[in-house]
Amino acid sequence: MKLPPRNPLTTEPVWCRAARRAVLGLALLALLAVWPATAGATTRAWLVAGESDPAAASRTEPATLWVAETLRAVSSGSAVQTIFADPAPELADSRTAAGARPAENTLPLQPLARVFGQQAFNTVPSRRLRISGSVVGARAQTLSATLDKAFAALGPTDKGLLFYTGTGQADSSDAAGNALRLWDNTALSVRELDALSSHAPTTAPLRFVLTQCHAGGFQRLIRSGTRDLRTLGPHNRCVFTAEPIDHLGRRCPSDAPDVAAPLADEGIDYASQFFAALAGRSRSGAPLRRSADLDGDRTVTLHEAHLHAVIESDGADLPRASTETYLERWQPLWLRYLDTVSEPDNEYGRVAMALAERLRLPLRGRALVDALETRQKEMTGRLQRLAEESRRVETDIERLQTTLRRALSQRWPAAAHPHTTAYVRFLANDVGAAQGFLLAQTATYPVLVARQERQVQIGRDQQVLNRGLTQLDKLLRMRQLARLREQFERHAGTQSRQELQRLTRCENSLP
Repeated sequence: MKLPPRNPLTTEPVWCRAARRAVLGLALLALLAVWPATAGATTRAWLVAGESDPAAASRTEPATLWVAETLRAVSSGSAVQTIFADPAPELADSRTAAGARPAENTLPLQPLARVFGQQAFNTVPSRRLRISGSVVGARAQTLSATLDKAFAALGPTDKGLLFYTGTGQADSSDAAGNALRLWDNTALSVRELDALSSHAPTTAPLRFVLTQCHAGGFQRLIRSGTRDLRTLGPHNRCVFTAEPIDHLGRRCPSDAPDVAAPLADEGIDYASQFFAALAGRSRSGAPLRRSADLDGDRTVTLHEAHLHAVIESDGADLPRASTETYLERWQPLWLRYLDTVSEPDNEYGRVAMALAERLRLPLRGRALVDALETRQKEMTGRLQRLAEESRRVETDIERLQTTLRRALSQRWPAAAHPHTTAYVRFLANDVGAAQGFLLAQTATYPVLVARQERQVQIGRDQQVLNRGLTQLDKLLRMRQLARLREQFERHAGTQSRQELQRLTRCENSLP
């Protein structure tokens, strides 16, 4: 039998090379057949500054515009839609400019405002927010219609990203009832957002970055029907949440929307650090303290931005990513108490060490555990003492206000009856004399001012301590996740591994 000729430069038969070329040609044709769909893939982002009133909306809107600029810069060709809950966002931002402290006798009506407990609302307009005409004002119904259409328009290879900053709403009976608060006291729940996003193709990565109180319930978006299950739903979703907490257990902390803080106080919260990691700089343009590119490949994924924000944020946010909540829900009961002290050298273990270094704590071992316990006890004690002082100061304030209001109403009875014709005449004719009278009450008014200012400072000190305790909570959680990931690698089944890999691919996508 005569063999086919061989190429003199190789031992491979010519017929074999010809067959290989044919196979490669077919593969190239197949690639070209699907290339247009892949090449046309885009990132579509919806950024929602959600609040229920203009005063609250003014805290979230400026930072949302910065997030929009960041996404357009880092994801060329991305389609970004900014959605403000306020349907008239051109309203003046009535907050006093950061650092401004008008004199007590120059701020209009301030003595009256203090006596009637309204000084927090008696601020000086500092600027007017100007936005483009592409913004959609949104009550829940309007936002639902916008997202319903947008999700359905996604292609199979498109990527979607929904960012929300604002105030959350809790459902104590069902985490899937937790909601995004929107304009006019409307809300969009986890369950409703799941139904809307189900219109997106199952293959399209849909990423959520949510920063409100009670955001943890939105981790249910990765589950089928938002139920409390261990398995994933059919859609390709991942969720990053930054749930603010208050260690006094009173309410959603007042500094929750820190992403909208003035530039002088920027960078303390999860959302600011998350998007700064993607931008490679802070909101003011300052360079990052450490690189967010954790694997050194010169790109920053959403997962890397999340871990960077965990390490660098100083706010009262306790962040969670879908991969972390998946691990926590996967863990069998019998594994929960099997290992509580080891320190595995994995991704979460390294994040824990970076946190310990930033907090100036021992990096590992018993020394770290002891230092954590000592610092937690000391900070908790200070919070309790501040709470007790706050109650005493509030009692003093109420007593002083009662005394001053009584003296004021004896001379000007109309001052005690706002929203009346007599009060309008009082403002027109007598308000200057009334304020001079209050300022002249040297035995009571200066004491009232000092007590009210002390109450404000107590609130600031409580915020600082809450943020400090949250940093310790993050460190403890990262250490726990390091052990949990080690357990998963040893004991997880095939389906669990595949599901975690799917979440990891979603989180490791670029913005």
